[in-house]
This record gives sequence, C-alpha cells and structure tokens, in this order.
Amino acid sequence: MSAAAQIKSVLIWAFALMVLPACAEQVVFQSTETPPYWSEALPDNGLGGEMLKLLSDAAGVRYSIDYLPVKRFRNSAAIFMVGDPDILIQQKRRAIFPVGFFHSAFFYYNPHHGVIEYRSLRDFRGHTLGVLRGTIEDKEAFVRHGIKVEESDSVESLIRKLKKGRIDLCITVTETTRNTIQRLFPDEQGDFAQVAIPALDRPFAIMIDVENAEGKAIARRYRQVLKKTLRSKEYRAIVENFYGAHRIPVDRDAKLNQFIRYYESTWEN
Repeated sequence: MSAAAQIKSVLIWAFALMVLPACAEQVVFQSTETPPYWSEALPDNGLGGEMLKLLSDAAGVRYSIDYLPVKRFRNSAAIFMVGDPDILIQQKRRAIFPVGFFHSAFFYYNPHHGVIEYRSLRDFRGHTLGVLRGTIEDKEAFVRHGIKVEESDSVESLIRKLKKGRIDLCITVTETTRNTIQRLFPDEQGDFAQVAIPALDRPFAIMIDVENAEGKAIARRYRQVLKKTLRSKEYRAIVENFYGAHRIPVDRDAKLNQFIRYYESTWEN
C-alpha cells in the first residue's frame, strides 16, 4: 500500500471514530407539553415530533423525548432540546434548526366580557391576565398598565380559570389552546374568543448545545440534512396532514425560510 493510500485509510478510520458516538448513542431531547406541536400523548409526539423523527431518520440520530413543566424547561441547561428557542433562559451557544412555527393569541371567555379588542396593553387595564408559569420575565410592564398577572402551570388550568372568571384573559399558543378548549368544553367552543396578536409567529426548533462535543457532532448531522429534508415530499405530507391539503397558509414556506435564515448563523460550529 502506498504512503498516500495509508494516510487516506487512517483518515477514513479517524472520521468513522469521530462520528460513531452520534450514531451509536441515543440522545434525549427535552421539551414541554404543547399539543398539537409536542405531546407525549400524541402519535409520534405531535406535529413537531413527526418533523423531528423525519429529520432524525435522515441524520441517522436515535433519540427520545423527556417532557418537563414549562418553568423547568425554560431554565434547563440540557444539551438537546426541542421547542421555542426564544423562551430559554440559560444562555448557551446553541445550534438552532427551525422545523416549523406557531402563533400565539389572547383568549377570553365571551359570556363574561362581550368583546375585548387589542391595540395596546392599555386596552387590558383593570383585567387579570393569565400566563404559563415562568413565561413572563417583566411582570412590572403589565402592572404599570394596570394589569394583574396570574401564573398557572398548564393551559388546561388557564382555560378553566377563564370559564370560572378567575382571570379575564390569557396569552397562550393558539393551536394548543384551541386543542385544550375542544377537549375540555367541546359544546362551548364558541364561547371562548380569540384576540390575534399581529406578527407574533415563533419557530419550534431543534436546539443543540454546540459547546458540548457530542452536541457539536449531532448538530453537524442535522445541519447536513435540514434544508433537503424540509423540501422533501415526506415533510410536505406532514404539513398537509396537519393543515389539510388545501388549507396550508400561502405564506407558510416563506415564514419558515425567514426563521431558517435568521438562525443559520448558529449552525457554524
């Protein structure tokens, strides 16, 4: 064997040893229950779970998902996480791979209030706003506008409080809240009103700590397959199944691409 061939052989084995842990070990992603996007009770862990599975199969990554309460999730320093990158408190260098996005909105119980409009926080003066525990950093901003903030540990708790009149409004993920209302009060869905928050779209993403050697290797694998997988017919089928083939928002792909461009700089590791 020539010297060049020997060097090539050594490099091939070195590369194989370097990437082997990414394939052989099962990684554990942390998330929080936000159906229909992430939920242990849903097939393939929900919409986000289906997308994670598709991408992980393409990247050759074996994984499981561990679900945490929102407050613990926000404060977690885990290497592997899936969800909304904007709510994480721990400042770590993470590679962020958007796979979809969601909307948030204000909800209220119409029989108690009639119509509540939203132009600014001043419109909610004198009301009690329900939020998920640990999701609002600056409560004083609401207090300054005459708004009381009450925390709960689940969307289900917030919806029950709305119906009982314990809170006047809540701010939550739109589809998660609609899903919860349908489950808890199927005959009263029309009594829960929704107030849109303009331009409040957020991605749900794969988030990996690239300061960790294992995380860095796994992130490299997702980076190599992300764009191709998001353009695949398999990914499109997941989206069509969620929205309905003829109900996909016309700007969906453009919005997802915006998030990808925004976070692409985090992939270099």
